[in-house]
Amino acid sequence: MSAMALSIGGETVTTKLAMRMEDSLQAFAVRAACFIGELDVPYSEEFDGHDFGATHIIAYVGEEPVGTLRVRWFQSFAMPERLAVIQRFRGHNIGQLLLERARKLAESRGCNMLYAQVLPTDIKYWEKQGWRRLVAEEASSGDKRIVAVVRAVDPSKPLPEVEAPESVALRREGQLDASGLPLGTASN
Repeated sequence: MSAMALSIGGETVTTKLAMRMEDSLQAFAVRAACFIGELDVPYSEEFDGHDFGATHIIAYVGEEPVGTLRVRWFQSFAMPERLAVIQRFRGHNIGQLLLERARKLAESRGCNMLYAQVLPTDIKYWEKQGWRRLVAEEASSGDKRIVAVVRAVDPSKPLPEVEAPESVALRREGQLDASGLPLGTASN
């Protein structure tokens, strides 16, 4: 585990990567509590075929899993998503710790940018963490509105010039079949 300079109620806050099935289940439990339990997100939207190809970072207070972040990897950028912190632990910078761990991990993997899709209600939080809007206006993603945000992995280097055409970057992920191919493709 990676110890961070933070404690809550005398308990040290740490982060670690999910390396075992037990770790992944802890990350999934935190996400289920936050997204399905609190926000009424349908299970089919919260868990998808990307979970097993992504890296999951888990935050602990003592031995209790209290936050998680999923990171997907692309050629030159990383995509942190599904940031979740158990309600009673919010306000203690756990989300910031998870995002910083993702940034350091992305830096170690040679990524130059972080890209995320966030809800308009959460945009102030992400901007406070050093992210900037990729496009000025919100874009539609199915029945939900989202905002694309980016951040340089190395804050001392300028952020690459990027654009997010709505039809490419701001879209709902397709459903995958058991083989990992998008549903409805010629091969299913």
